[in-house]
Parts: sequence; structure tokens; C-alpha cells
Amino acid sequence: MTAESRRIRLDDRGLEVEALPGETLLEALEREGLRMRRSCRNGVCEICEISLLQGQLQQRYPQRLLDGDPCKPSLALACTSVPLTDISVKIKGLKLPGEVAVKKLNCDIASVEVLNRDVYRVRLHLPATASQAMTFHAGQYLDICLPNGRKASFSIASAPDQGRDVELHIRLMPDSEMSRAVLDYLQQNERVDIEAPKGGCWLDARSVTPGSRLVFAAASTGFSQIKSMVEHLLANQVMNPIRIYWGARNAQDLYHLALPEQWAREHANVHFVPVVSEPELCPDWIGRFGTLPQAILEDLDHFEDTHIYASGSPAMVYALLDACEAHGMQESQLHSDVFAYAPRPAKQ
Repeated sequence: MTAESRRIRLDDRGLEVEALPGETLLEALEREGLRMRRSCRNGVCEICEISLLQGQLQQRYPQRLLDGDPCKPSLALACTSVPLTDISVKIKGLKLPGEVAVKKLNCDIASVEVLNRDVYRVRLHLPATASQAMTFHAGQYLDICLPNGRKASFSIASAPDQGRDVELHIRLMPDSEMSRAVLDYLQQNERVDIEAPKGGCWLDARSVTPGSRLVFAAASTGFSQIKSMVEHLLANQVMNPIRIYWGARNAQDLYHLALPEQWAREHANVHFVPVVSEPELCPDWIGRFGTLPQAILEDLDHFEDTHIYASGSPAMVYALLDACEAHGMQESQLHSDVFAYAPRPAKQ
């Protein structure tokens, strides 16, 4: 930080941003990848309003000098305000890098089709209007909202690069009244409410480090989350090594096997390994047997510059984490939504 620059403390976020000499508050925020509501930069629209809690700002238009007061904050326009001192501000609706807004949307149910004996592919058509547009990252999920208020979460199987349709893979589980209720509703109605996007385990092709190796581990319908990530990488021509492991008890549960096989044929950097854990269920299977952790450790002799994205049950994800940590991987190298919704006690 230079002597002429100023600190901008985002009071409700616990973060600090540096404003360069002469730089407006809005310019400083956007340079750091943060986003706020704005329309123009001449102070007329008054959308980019912030609350000044401490410090001093010079607002260029409308021209005035503003002093912060925690008890009675001053309102200023970020697009025309330059910090004169270190400041503390509060900004409603501020988004951190990569953060997107969760919306409740009413979508057309474009199709519901059977992929295998118990997995259905559902396509939803998102609203076209700008106010209802949805932005999501590869790997995030959505909630299906039923009229009785119940919700069910499903990974978005399509990549964000693929337009207004989103794809879901929904397994009909005999012992789950909720899965039946969701599929019944989707098959019998023309529209459905969703809340999206959700989930902190996602991937942005622009953040992939050159030379790093990406490993994807999916169990059962966890393949849907992995599908979104891989298709996003391929759409953006990411050439890093991509290894995909898809595990199931029975080979019949690998319900979309032809797709990852096609990725591997068409892209030299993609390697696909299907794994079946119960040989007695599929005597005709000629592929790998075992568990996902076993298959990955058989193939990888090191974890340097490797990131693993895992989608499946908490038991699978934590078994994979423990197995890889025992062979030198750091916990931070494995990414999964399981860590958020099913955390386990910290190791002693």
C-alpha cells in the first residue's frame, strides 16, 4: 500500500480494499473483483449508493464533502466518490468475486426423460427477462420448490456456457417419498419454482492454473455435478490434464456412460475411469473393480499441483480425503459441498 492510497474497510464483510490515488470507490471495488449495483458513472442514476461510517469522501457529482459517522452514516455515490482518508463503508448487495445472487424463479419444464432404470434427466427452461436471468458457476446446485413448501436439492448438470436450459439428473429412490413427489410434480406440471444458484464447490475455467491436474470423483448421480464442471472446462478449451472417476455399486448405475467415454475419445487431455464396487452384481463388467479412493490411489503417484473435486455421499468424500491425505495430499486440495452440509469434528 502506497502513502497516497487509502484503505476501504467493508464493514459488514470484514474485508479491506485499497483505493489508489484519485480512484473512485467503485473503481477500487471493481478492480478487486467485487461487484455492486450500478448503472452509470456520472452520479445521476443514484443506484451505487453506499453508507459512509468512518472517514472522509470527496463526492465529485453532486459535489460535496462527506464525513462518516457510525451513528448517522452519510450516503454517497460510489461512482463519483474518492476517499480522502481511510474509510469504513457499508454497501447493500455487494458481491464478492465469484459470488452470485440466489433467486427464486418460475421455470418451464422443458422435458423429463428416462436415462436408465431409475435416473431421469430433467430440463428446465429459465426465464428470459433480465430481472429473472440466472447466473451460476459450474458445479453449483438448485432447489426444486414444491407448492407445499418442501424443497429438494439437485446439482445442475449443465454448464453455465450452454444457454438458458439447465439439466438435472434425478434418481427415483424407492424408499424416498420426496424423490417420488418431485418426479411426480415435474411429470405432471408445465412449470416449477426453483431457488438458485447454491453451493460453494464450483469451478471457473479462468481460475485454473496452467500445469495443474484436475481430478473429478463422482459416485452415482454425483456425476451430474462433475458433468457441469467438465463441460465448462471443455467449452473454454482448458488443456490441463483432466481425470474423471465415476463409481457405482452396479455397472447399470453408470447411467450416462457414453458421454464421458466420448469426452475421452475427443479430447487428448481427458482420461475416464468407471469403477464398480460390487462385482457380484455385474458379472459381465469388463472395467475396473473397487472403490473410488482405491482407483485414484492406484493411478496417481503424487498429488503435486492436483485438485480433486468430489461429488457423492459424505462417507465416500471423507474416505477419499483420508486415503489421499495418507499419501501426501493436503485437505485444501479436495473440494466438495459435503464439507459445508456434513462437516465432521476436527481431527485431534
